[in-house]
Amino acid sequence: MDAGARRAKIAALALLGLGVVFYLLFAVGETAGGDISGVQHFPPAAILAVLMWVGWRRPRTAGIVLLALAVLLVVVGVPIFVVGDRPLLSLALVLVLPSVVTGLLLVWAGRC
Repeated sequence: MDAGARRAKIAALALLGLGVVFYLLFAVGETAGGDISGVQHFPPAAILAVLMWVGWRRPRTAGIVLLALAVLLVVVGVPIFVVGDRPLLSLALVLVLPSVVTGLLLVWAGRC
């Protein structure tokens, strides 16, 4: 693996790690505050943690999964956001863009 691919892999795994920390902070914070609905943040954290592990072993596979997840988020999210009369930019920036950037980095890192 060349230096550029190694840096792309590390950057992608760091982005996934930030996602795991983000969800775990909400899960622990809400649950510790007595709100049982904080448990709903554990599954996304677990999924991202598994994708981190897969991305470490097989970056291209994890990248393809993340890109497929981004497409799924667009297919599911656009009707929700259009009906809700919310701007689509927030869907792109918050939900889809991190998956696309991380997926592309992992696919690029797995090219070798």
